[in-house]
Amino acid sequence: MSNYSLTVRVRRWAKYLINTIDERIHGLDFSMVYVGDLQRSQAEIHGYSMTDAGDMKRILQAIPVKASESAFLDIGCGKGMCMKCTAELGYRKVAGLDLDEHLLGIARTNMRKLQLDVDCISASAVEFDRYQDYDVFYFYNPFGAATFQQVINRLIESQRQRGRNIWVAYYHPVFGQLFEDAGFQLKKVVHDITRDTVTKIYCYPLSVSNPLR
Repeated sequence: MSNYSLTVRVRRWAKYLINTIDERIHGLDFSMVYVGDLQRSQAEIHGYSMTDAGDMKRILQAIPVKASESAFLDIGCGKGMCMKCTAELGYRKVAGLDLDEHLLGIARTNMRKLQLDVDCISASAVEFDRYQDYDVFYFYNPFGAATFQQVINRLIESQRQRGRNIWVAYYHPVFGQLFEDAGFQLKKVVHDITRDTVTKIYCYPLSVSNPLR
């Protein structure tokens, strides 16, 4: 089935309409696509589009970690839907990273209304210096290949600061080969039948010299 088939389009728009109505009733804002001045002025930074909540929970449940002992970071978190889903599944620590202050403001409002303890961080993914605090990372193409490569390098560096298996969930993995070339192992593929795409789940395991304890 193609991404542009009538069936996929109908399912996609029906779900979008249902989500939007429900959000308006509860004073939330997750669904609306957003491309601001930051995204228009910098080719490496992409606009916001929401990951469906049901798909996100299936993705998280496919990652073999204990939620209550794991920390999650959404890189390019936008309005915060993925953080919401992760917090609801009981992760020990949940945070999102974004450069767009407008999107972060919406995310903070959403989290406050939902009374979720989530950290919304304003920072560049390349310059962020606390990757070692997290175990599971989520991407939905927040930027281009050049930035992705730099962020992947930072993730690998963080393992030297805190030895642990690093898990990555990458939705619609346009640049998935970059992870594989860097030594991340493809563990699972989660299919999204509504949007007709996949999420690839990668692991960068502990080295033999730094065994998992």
